[in-house]
Order: sequence, then C-alpha cells, then structure tokens
Amino acid sequence: MTELYSIIIITSLLLLVSLCTSYGVNNFFLKNASSFGKNKGGSQIRWASAAKPPVGGMSFYAVFILLVVLITASTYFKILKWDSNYLILGLLLPMTIGFFVGLADDSYNTSPLVKFIGQFLCGIFFIISGNSIYICDVSWVNYWFTMIWVVGMMNSINMLDNMDGVVTSVSIISLLVALVIVFKLEHLNLVDIALIIGTLGALIGFLFFNWNPAKIYMGDTGSQFLGSFLAWVSIQYFWIFRDETDGGFQAHQFLVPALAFTVSLIDTTTVTIRRLARGVSPFVGGRDHITHHFAYLGFSDKNVVRILIGISLLSAFVIWIILDDLKNNHWNFYKTLSVVFYFVTTFTIIQYFYETAKQKMPKSAANKQSVLLVEKLDEINQ
Repeated sequence: MTELYSIIIITSLLLLVSLCTSYGVNNFFLKNASSFGKNKGGSQIRWASAAKPPVGGMSFYAVFILLVVLITASTYFKILKWDSNYLILGLLLPMTIGFFVGLADDSYNTSPLVKFIGQFLCGIFFIISGNSIYICDVSWVNYWFTMIWVVGMMNSINMLDNMDGVVTSVSIISLLVALVIVFKLEHLNLVDIALIIGTLGALIGFLFFNWNPAKIYMGDTGSQFLGSFLAWVSIQYFWIFRDETDGGFQAHQFLVPALAFTVSLIDTTTVTIRRLARGVSPFVGGRDHITHHFAYLGFSDKNVVRILIGISLLSAFVIWIILDDLKNNHWNFYKTLSVVFYFVTTFTIIQYFYETAKQKMPKSAANKQSVLLVEKLDEINQ
C-alpha cells in the first residue's frame, strides 16, 4: 500500500510538471513561431479556414525527451530500473522518427511515401526491441500484423486530426484507459507509467490551445508522434488479453484495442471505404470525415467534439465492465458477441448520421471539398 501511495504522489508530480512544460512550450511557439509552417497544408485539409501554426507536436516531443532524461537520471539514484534496449530502440527511436517525419511534412509538404517509410521504420524498431503484438504462434504473422497496426494507427490519428480538439480529447481517454489497465492488472512498471502520465500531461497542456477555437494545431509533427506513442501503448496494454494456454487466434484479443480507439477506427474505416468507392486516394485530405458530417447536421464544432468524447467514454466504460473477465480468462463466445454487437451498432449509427448529413451538406461545402481534392491530387502528381 505504501508503494502505491508513493507511485500516486510521484505520478501526480510528474503529471503537473509535464502539463506545465507542455503549456509553456506551446505558449512560446504561439508567440514566437507564428510563421512556422503556418499550416501550409501538410497532408491535410483543415476544417477551420483560418491558418494556425501546426506546432503542438513540439510540446509532445519536448515532454517526451524530458521524460527520457528523468528516467535515465533516476537510475543513478536507484529510483527506477530500465532496459536501455527497451527505452532507446523501442521508444526513443520510433517516437523520434515519427516526430521528424511529421515535422518534415509540416515544413515541406513531403509525399505520402516519405511518411509511410517513416511509419514502417517505427514498426521495425518496435519489433526489434520486442514490442510486437502476439496473436498466434507464427512469428512472421505477428510481425506483419504489428507493422500493419503501427502504420494504421499513425495514419488513423493523422486522419482524425481534422477539427479542433478531437484527436487530443479522444487520445486523453485512450491513455486514461491504459492507466486503468495498468493499475487493474497491477502491472506497475514505473517507466511505462511515467511515460503514459507524462504524455497525458502534454496532451492536457496542449488542449488549452487546441480547444475550439484553436490557437494552434498539433500538425503532422504531433499526430505522427502521438500515433506512434499510442501504437506502443496499445501493444503493451491493449493487445495483451488472451488465454496463454492457447497459441492460436483468439477473437476476444481484438476487443480492447477496438474499444480503446473506437472513434479513430470508425472514422478511418468510413473515410477509407468511401474514398476508394469514389476512386479517391485515402491519403488525400478532405472534408468527408465523421466530424465534418456531424457539423453538416448542424452541430457546432464544440458539440461535435463532445459527441465523440461521449462515444469514447462509453467505449472506455465497456472496457471497465469486461476487464475483470478478460483478466481472469472468464470469457466466452457470447461475451465476445455482445461487445462486437456494441461496436457494430455504434458504427452503424454513425453511418446513418453520415448518410443523413450528406443530404444536408451545403452545396458550397460539397463543391469546395471537390475543388480541394482536385488541387491536392494535382499537387501530389507534380
């Protein structure tokens, strides 16, 4: 119990330090880097018409480096024990690659191929350091599935970053779910806890500037870093629920990751399928996300974010309900079916509102979306 109290005190201080650092870094860039990027477009078409500096990712990375320094320094005082291979190969390198790939895209509007190569490298370093998803006894299947998940997560977070406060808010909930799992399973790895708490503080500090109306965006710098970090968190704490006595494929292992990222997975799936059906690349930005269609229905930007926060919280509550059964392997087909039913129902309801919004979409918005898509395609082809 004493150890738990010590962890709570240390993590609370760490949360405060990270939040203040994030707030300070964002405030600095807001005042001194107004010309940086100025939202040149990157790989996205923003919902808001006003150009804002996409510098939020700077605070994420600054807090992350601070955490790495603190964790490293703690070894000299025998506070923490950490594996250099785990920290450097499995965390520092992938997050740094994600950060700089995003920074290059924000600054020079690089091609999707450059971003994909960076995402692929992040997955490689996760695997090399032992951070891979175990779904069966065939190693190469696990490695390829890990690569698909990492690349998919980084793109999913990037695609969802299209309206003020959306990605920041739902990512905060995902990290809170991870902390619940950490303490529920009593996996008190202080290094992991420090990194999750610190990143949580970074997101909260950034949200002061990113809530509608946003003063700054996280940009690809932030979304690529955050995507790689959430991929790592999910590998460590969301993909772990399986019966170790069975080396085969287990459907219930997919439930927690799907619930923890309900909003981003539904948005990415919706946009990808619909763009491919229209003959448009999924990697070209547009105003066709679920966020935009809620806005076409008449919801304000703030209320759109609140709706998505509500969906994320509901999914987090479902995780809370099923966590003990997953932990103790008290699971069966009917419980899996119930969770799948919840997810499919949520997906279907959002598709209904999406289709309804298409009928109410102003012609000016539809025309503008088409023009922006054409301009973006021309830009890529050049």
